[in-house]
Amino acid sequence: MKVKQAIRKIIILGGGTAGWMAAAALANNPVFAAIELSLVESDNIGTIGVGEGSTPHLKRFMDNLGISEKDWMEPCHASYKTGIDFINWNGDGQQYFHPFYFQMDVKPAEVFFINANARRRGHGSAVRPDAFFSSGVLAKHNLSPRPNKTLPCTNEYGYHFDATELANYLKDYACQRGVRQIIADVVEVSTTQHQQIETLILANGERLNADFFIDASGFSAKLIHKALGVPFQSFAEELLNDSAVTVPLPVPALLDSTQTQQAKAQQAKYHTRATALSAGWLWQIPLTHRLGNGYVYSSRHLSANAAAKELLHSVNLPESTQVRFLKLRVGVSDKAWHNNVLAIGLAQSFIEPLEATSIIMTQFTLEKFMSLFERYQLNKQAETLSRQTLNQAVMQLVLGIKDYIQAHYVTSQRSEAYWVAARKVAISQRLTQLLQAWYQGEDFDLLLYQYDQQLAYFRPSWYALLAGMDYRDPKLKRPFEPISADITAQAISYCQTLVEQYFQPKHS
Repeated sequence: MKVKQAIRKIIILGGGTAGWMAAAALANNPVFAAIELSLVESDNIGTIGVGEGSTPHLKRFMDNLGISEKDWMEPCHASYKTGIDFINWNGDGQQYFHPFYFQMDVKPAEVFFINANARRRGHGSAVRPDAFFSSGVLAKHNLSPRPNKTLPCTNEYGYHFDATELANYLKDYACQRGVRQIIADVVEVSTTQHQQIETLILANGERLNADFFIDASGFSAKLIHKALGVPFQSFAEELLNDSAVTVPLPVPALLDSTQTQQAKAQQAKYHTRATALSAGWLWQIPLTHRLGNGYVYSSRHLSANAAAKELLHSVNLPESTQVRFLKLRVGVSDKAWHNNVLAIGLAQSFIEPLEATSIIMTQFTLEKFMSLFERYQLNKQAETLSRQTLNQAVMQLVLGIKDYIQAHYVTSQRSEAYWVAARKVAISQRLTQLLQAWYQGEDFDLLLYQYDQQLAYFRPSWYALLAGMDYRDPKLKRPFEPISADITAQAISYCQTLVEQYFQPKHS
């Protein structure tokens, strides 16, 4: 079989977090050592930075680049993240914590699972994950997830960071390793008769040719959608949030008045807060230099001005405060990889900022692409198979994420028009089965096992959400042997002791 012509030049279109993640990852990978790497970005387009939180996957990405926390966190104003506090999602003033789960949580987590199963079958009071996971205890006491002595296993945590500064840091890293940065506006894209991208034409008339292109051009998706015409699958009828309004609160400003001193005292240092509002939810992300605030909402249920007003009221700022408005394109490209273009970041897919999934998708796509790249170059058959493998994996992950995000809304008991509408959206057969099994007291774990390869989130996350929302049939009473109060108390005590033994209560 005829061997393909080797790829000698790759152009990444678009900077921002996704583009520079791609540049850094490829520049660090020996497979791409002989390939010329360039990144074209406009200085007229800023980083959107809708979500500035991550899951533990980002730590692996930075570790693979050989970048230590002490090197990147300070310039990116980064803080550690133990999980997400969900506040008032049922409209009852209650909250629950979605923790990061690690090996030392296995035994107390099992006690939580048993209690949650008892509750949904009509036994016992509401049980939330907060006290059964070490990260939940850390969050309660505003403690860093970095231990002060060596743990017997690796703990799991994420980060909060300034997206613009992280892009800048990765830019420096990539350029030091040979990536060429080109600051220019792309005004036209030419394709071959076989629908391959051939040339990027810049505003100054310069023409840039390459063998392969990575589309990191954000929601505009200049290559994958505009040039190649790959269809976009909108989730607008299934996930209603299509807009956001943001306002940062500098850390020094938190000390300007009695009111903001109180806010400072209540501020989460090491976890994200997600507070349900009338037509969406408010994120609050603690960086070292500011508190990031943003209201993600449905424009069908709330005007931009009303959203800004509700945001500013929620964070105790005057209505005259300047805010930033964003429009979100929620959905996924039918193909992430088509012909000689790989789409990443917002050009490929976007669910919403909840659960910090955008960076996960970028990282997953890049890692999958790099693992397939050598095979892709072998011949036409391998080329086709590589694209199909990546596209199937990306779509499966996106749809798995969508199921989990939708579950936050369809299980809510809030009564506002937005929440009623969000509860009635179409959901997949898989999510329908999962929710029915939980609600009707059936074997939820069996379904999780059956769908294991298709789900983006694992058992602890599903239990944290469904038990945290106290999603159940209040009339249901099914046989179930609850765990003893003593064992529950021991599990809670174990997590508390674990935090006291290994973490940093004196430096909270």
